[in-house]
Amino acid sequence: MKKVLSMVLAIAMMTSMALAATYTLGVDAIDMVTGTSGTTMDDIEIAPGDTLRIYPDKFAGNSGNTFDKNDFDSEYFTITAKKITKGANLIASISINDKKGSIDIKFNQDYDLTASKKNVEIEELAVKTKKVINDGEGSNEIKKNKEFKVIENLSISVTQDKDTISLIKDQDVELLDSDLGKVITFEKAKVGGASYATLSVEMGDAYLEGRVYDGDEVYYGYDEETDNDILKAYPDAELRFLNINTNGFPTTMALELSADEDEYVYAVKDGKLVASGLKWDEDAYAWVGKVRSAVSYVISDIELDTAAVEPETPVTPENPETGANDVVGVATALAVVSLVAAGAVSLKK
Repeated sequence: MKKVLSMVLAIAMMTSMALAATYTLGVDAIDMVTGTSGTTMDDIEIAPGDTLRIYPDKFAGNSGNTFDKNDFDSEYFTITAKKITKGANLIASISINDKKGSIDIKFNQDYDLTASKKNVEIEELAVKTKKVINDGEGSNEIKKNKEFKVIENLSISVTQDKDTISLIKDQDVELLDSDLGKVITFEKAKVGGASYATLSVEMGDAYLEGRVYDGDEVYYGYDEETDNDILKAYPDAELRFLNINTNGFPTTMALELSADEDEYVYAVKDGKLVASGLKWDEDAYAWVGKVRSAVSYVISDIELDTAAVEPETPVTPENPETGANDVVGVATALAVVSLVAAGAVSLKK
């Protein structure tokens, strides 16, 4: 099992990067696309469960933009046009990310999705201003209800990366960074093969070790995406997140989570913090435990009240413009009248 010194940990925390589960277009980020052509972005290939984040400087109608990510949030903008001509079932959500100042397109997780080119087609996506935006001096003013095109004729290939690793007698398996974010199939090597092996993998600040067997198909991935509800619930804490993503490990994996002894480690369940079940181990200089399935951890510099998180629940608003609620009321009244009429006919007979 790996040993981690406190100083090494501190340096690693400053320099390490999470396996990207977010593909970013614009604003000091490396574009995960082949390029742009006029107002149409070229094809994008993305994995199920990942997010495509688009900043205003990469909007399709970018030539008319007089705002940047600092101006872009749901207080001032709303999504208007949204025309998905193919693969809508692969998209989990399209939303304005207030914290990042971007449009986020989140894709559904599907570990079994086979390779397919251009299985998502977004013909149009646009936003418009909800109120006037200006710099306080009257210049660069953006009027209310001004529309900005975010996407025009964008093709996306949502593809689950897969790979195969051979199991060889008396050889352990160590996954590399290039193996993460993929479904790995393990198979017995034709020469000198083994039916199982001990596998180890590093996922950011986590180290996992356990057995894999011939025929196993396992997804290994992680990210450090934050949970906004948890962040808002603990404004005085310095929090960092680690999300271990998998379709299920074939056996229980021993886990070492790199965090200091005086830090507090929690797990996330149904959007709320719960006890992590991890224990501090002086020899490993890490928090240790066992995992078998996907799990999210939160590391805090102070002790937290686990009852403080109030996950936001979507509210279904009334719809006065369409009279939807009135229609329900009328339908109910008609149903009652029908029952009374039926009873009257029955009595007459």
